[in-house]
This record gives sequence, structure tokens and C-alpha cells, in this order.
Amino acid sequence: LAAAASSAARARPARGATAPGSKTRRGVSVVRRAKQATGTETEEPTADDFATFNALVSGGDWELVQKNVRAAAVEGKLTPGVLGAAYSVHQKCVASGEPPEVVQTLQNVIQLFTQTMQSLKATPAVRMVDELMTFDPFTQQDAVEGVIASGDVERNALAETIQMMLDGMSESDAAWEAHVASAVETKSKEEFEQLVVHANGRMEAKRRLSQLKVLCDR
Repeated sequence: LAAAASSAARARPARGATAPGSKTRRGVSVVRRAKQATGTETEEPTADDFATFNALVSGGDWELVQKNVRAAAVEGKLTPGVLGAAYSVHQKCVASGEPPEVVQTLQNVIQLFTQTMQSLKATPAVRMVDELMTFDPFTQQDAVEGVIASGDVERNALAETIQMMLDGMSESDAAWEAHVASAVETKSKEEFEQLVVHANGRMEAKRRLSQLKVLCDR
């Protein structure tokens, strides 16, 4: 992620260089894509948005970046403008011929930002699943059962949401396997390590969702 942060620093406009409300052709494209991704009106990313983006991705470790993004979302700092900054950096990196691993990392960051922002608008069932995924349903079953038994969401609705998520992951298995097949041939140690982290994260998510479904169906 260090390379992505470096690219962000190069892409960031000088403070005050973008007047509030001004739109460039690239800025309009960024606004449109951010709006489509989040369903939220946004402005062209400002210098502050780029600074926030850079701060979020400069942690180096993907797990730490995920925690920082979640914290920023809760604090109201993860805005459509920050997502727009991510799109701008990605576009600049593609245009300037940055290494594939940098472009892929930025795509992963954009996906993380988008999913996190969408979760803020999620249904009660999705928000509960998001909370439950912070527990290991195998070793922390009592805590999981406590959340489920809270009554905030009906068990049937929760089970349906979990199944929908599992189905979505199954539908994307082929694309993921194709990505892994091409990525394992990389000579970049950093890219390979990121692949391992993402693969482990995906397997862990499936493992937890599957067990949560079992607990909901009881």
C-alpha cells in the first residue's frame, strides 16, 4: 500500500488549487462514478479529500487499513469526496502506466471504501451481519447468540441475508479463481503477499458466514 500512498501524494492537488464547486472533465467522471457506487451526491475531491485518502492507505498493512477505514466511516470522515479521490488516483495511475500491483491495490481500496460506505446505509439485517462478522462464531458462540437473540432483527430475515451473501460469494468464485490463477505467477513479493492476505480473508469470511447461517437456522 506504500506505493498507492505515494501515488496519492503525486495526484493530490495543491491546497486551494480546486475551487469549491468547480468541475473538471475528470472531476465530473469521478463524481458520477462515486455517486453510482454510493447513491450519494458528492463534490469533486478537494485537497483535504486527497489528504484523508493518503492517511487511510499509508498504514502499509491491509488489516490496519481496513480498521482505519471503518473508524473513519464511523467518525464521518469517509465521504464521497474521499472515494472520489481514490478514483482520481486510480485514473492517474492507469494513465501514467503504474505497475499492475499498484493499480490492483487501488481497485481493492476503492472496493473497500464503497462497501464500507454502503454498509452505513444498510438494512438492519446487513448491519447485524456486519456486527456478527467481528466475532468468530466457532469460538465466540455465546456472544454471537447474544446478538442474534437481541431481537433487533428476526432470525428468518437474518438467515436470508446471510444466505444472500453466501450466494453472492459463490457467484464470484469463478472470477476470483481466475484472478488467483493469474496473480500467483507474479514475481512481485508484495503482490503475492497481498494475494495471500485477500485469499485468507475471503476464506475466513465464508467460514464465518456459513457458521452464522447454521446458528440462525437452529
